[in-house]
Amino acid sequence: MFRQELGAVGREVKHILGEGGGVVRKHARTESNGSTSSSRSNTNTNTNNNNRSNTNRARSQLLETHLAKLFKQKMEIFTKVQHTQESVVMSIVKLCLKSFQEFVRLQTFNRSGFQQIQLDMQYLRTTLKDTTDSEDEAALEFLLDEVIVAAAERCLDPSPLEPAILDRLVQLKLAR
Repeated sequence: MFRQELGAVGREVKHILGEGGGVVRKHARTESNGSTSSSRSNTNTNTNNNNRSNTNRARSQLLETHLAKLFKQKMEIFTKVQHTQESVVMSIVKLCLKSFQEFVRLQTFNRSGFQQIQLDMQYLRTTLKDTTDSEDEAALEFLLDEVIVAAAERCLDPSPLEPAILDRLVQLKLAR
């Protein structure tokens, strides 16, 4: 599995660098026929360059995410279910969070949608912390973070809320 991930990262790096990421190319001059269409062409070129820049930036962020996943400690999420209520409930919560992560990966979010996901996961983190033991807490933290990462990857403008604002909103909700 590691080799497959490494191969995918290698192909992605090659694809990004193949499009000129990090390579400076000189513009070849063409002979002018005296046409005034060059100003329109220049505007289109700037737009195309901005689009390429955004595309390259998105690809490099995706590459960073893949690299981070490669080096992240392997987390065992679905452990053996014990014959206790806590174990069964925690397994269901983990399955729900994993399913929600996959659902989020198939959606597209605007900034407020991303921030709502971020707020919801922070609320769940706070409320579930009281009901979990130390074994399951790490897996829950991991799954909650993965949902936020998936939402950020699928967001058009991922600008996260400040941690202080998140905590304040959660505390207001819990106070009700």
